[in-house]
Amino acid sequence: MKQLINKNFTLFASGRMISLLGSGIQNVAIPLYILRTTGSGLMMGTYAFAQLLPQIFLMPLGGVLGDNFNRKKIMVLMDVLSGLTSLFLAFTIVNGVLSIPLLFICQVFLSSFFSIFDTATAAMVPEIVDKDKLLRGNSIIGSIDSTTFIAGPIIGAAIFGLAGIRIVFIIDGISFLVSAFSELFISYKPHLEKSSKLNFEKTKKDIVQGFSFLKKSKGINYLITFAAVVNFFGIASISVLLPYIFIEGIGFSDNQFGILQSSIMVGILIGNIGLSIISGKLGKKQIVTYGLTAEAAIFTVIGIFFYPVLTDIFSGATNLFFGLFVILLIGFGISNAFLRTSIQTNMQLMIPNELRARVLSAYSFSMQIIAPVGVFAAGVFLEIVPYYHLFMFSAIMIIIATAIFLTRAPEEALNPGMIQAREMDI
Repeated sequence: MKQLINKNFTLFASGRMISLLGSGIQNVAIPLYILRTTGSGLMMGTYAFAQLLPQIFLMPLGGVLGDNFNRKKIMVLMDVLSGLTSLFLAFTIVNGVLSIPLLFICQVFLSSFFSIFDTATAAMVPEIVDKDKLLRGNSIIGSIDSTTFIAGPIIGAAIFGLAGIRIVFIIDGISFLVSAFSELFISYKPHLEKSSKLNFEKTKKDIVQGFSFLKKSKGINYLITFAAVVNFFGIASISVLLPYIFIEGIGFSDNQFGILQSSIMVGILIGNIGLSIISGKLGKKQIVTYGLTAEAAIFTVIGIFFYPVLTDIFSGATNLFFGLFVILLIGFGISNAFLRTSIQTNMQLMIPNELRARVLSAYSFSMQIIAPVGVFAAGVFLEIVPYYHLFMFSAIMIIIATAIFLTRAPEEALNPGMIQAREMDI
């Protein structure tokens, strides 16, 4: 039996932590740079579109690579390429000014590398953690991810304000290279004896096989439909609307914005820690139901406080108003952690190891395919619709989707692990 905290798990988690810390710094600095340079909601939407689109469409390819090649080598290579791209951006800045088109192009490459990294290595966790400890392992990884994204935006806003965007890219590039170096020491036995030889037909066949596996489960189909609706409105609100509202609408400072971004990660951290404690006390169905309900409710409350009548009552960007949003975003993060980590664990357990990467990538692709359309639409509508109406409309759509899912979804969508166990017994 493998211990939960072993050399491989530690190197895997620490390498991920280092690279995500750099990414967290960059992810808050770039939107600030774009807003300070252009002041355009459309540019924010375009940037988010450039960030998400390649990441999503390369997911199936990343899954195929992860099932046909050494997952550890893919992890290291993608970190190296990401580091070199970030350093390239740093050294192309002239007189403190970064070309927006070049930034968008490089973001396409960075998102592509991340997509292959994430989908090809997502299948590694069950290989280094015992199945009965997998939920706790995913909770620990989720906690580490949250910690880096808590510190990253705060540090990123401070570095951007003090030193500019170039230093941000240098730090990000170095973090990716350090992460790649630490991952080299993972003792990993590949899930296949030798790497496959891929051609167009085999790649196409493997991608189709991943999607075909998903069709066997009615519960997964319900999850895909629900996630597509929620991601369309939710990711658009988090990626585009919140930065615009907090900075341009309410007028919070750069440092306050960094803390607000981090608040969601604080909530996810608390949620994952709590989930690791109660994982054996509450059923998966209860955890998913609580997470869904709380997430929709908190999202709606946040939207209510964006209306001018309440903004005026709180006198705009005051410390009281700032503190209120910090609390609400922490609550949102807690509910999100309960939902995401439990579903991720069930999916990992349900899929055979030799198919895990491509099926998980097909699942992620199916859930997120509509997200780029959502973020681009949010940027466009920000130019013509008041931001408070736009955010509240998104909240209402999420409430409706949640209500339909909880009342109509089959048992396997809420508790796929139990359904699988019954099928195995039969």
